[in-house]
Amino acid sequence: MKRIEEMFGAKMREFTTVGIGGAAERLVFPRSVREIQEILASERAANREVRALGGGSNLLVSDGGVRGTVVCLKKNMGKVLFASGGTTVADAGVMLPRFAVLCALSALSGAEELGGIPGTVGGALTMNAGAYGRAIGDIVEWVEIVDPEGTLHRVAARDIRFSYRTAEYPVGGIIARAGFRLRPGHSDDAFSRMKTLNEGRRASQPWGERTFGSTFRNPPGLERAAVLLERVGMKGAREGDAMFSEKHANFMINRGRAGASDILRLIARGREAVRKLADITLATEVKMWGFADE
Repeated sequence: MKRIEEMFGAKMREFTTVGIGGAAERLVFPRSVREIQEILASERAANREVRALGGGSNLLVSDGGVRGTVVCLKKNMGKVLFASGGTTVADAGVMLPRFAVLCALSALSGAEELGGIPGTVGGALTMNAGAYGRAIGDIVEWVEIVDPEGTLHRVAARDIRFSYRTAEYPVGGIIARAGFRLRPGHSDDAFSRMKTLNEGRRASQPWGERTFGSTFRNPPGLERAAVLLERVGMKGAREGDAMFSEKHANFMINRGRAGASDILRLIARGREAVRKLADITLATEVKMWGFADE
């Protein structure tokens, strides 16, 4: 039996797209669903905290790091299977751009909007990530979850409550893989749509910067968070090397050596300015690890 791949004291800034975060007590890299089960069962027996890490694209980790075990799925859990009967099965660690490209190569349509999101399938399913009016919950058929005791559950999409940037599952734990129902289409059409969408992203978002993407969720039924932040003058606002992008006011970027404290101060400034202007309290889209009020 292969020993589970692991690291101790790894800097989380190397595993997050914003490039911020202190050391993880233990980082493990499972190669299969079975290894995820073994990890969760052993950590539960040892009463250690477990967290799941995908692409680290909407994550802020404390400068002091995190205790417990971080299960990193991106490195080794990256298989995609195009099964008979039309179901596409993807490991939770598959990056969304790769997933969209593989679907397009297989002449399947429905994943194009996911092609510019720098996260994993598992991370996207955790928060129902999406873009341009579509979300991953629109195409998922079932999700396999390993619960904290190490038991594997397959949950049908109809039993998951998907809504804007949230997903409520009947079982807690770590998403291991999922099945998707995509439409037959044409590769050229799928690639053309992805190209058009990504050109729009490059024009309106800080492409290539160290960022975790959208800082705040859009308030329901109201103005978009980016518009509100721009109205209060937050575009280009800085705290140390943390800055709201001059291209998109809701994208926070790390211009050099920003720490988590810089990010938190800038988040607080933006939220308070919008609250004073429009009496709206913006909720963060970013997940936070290692903070006192986590």
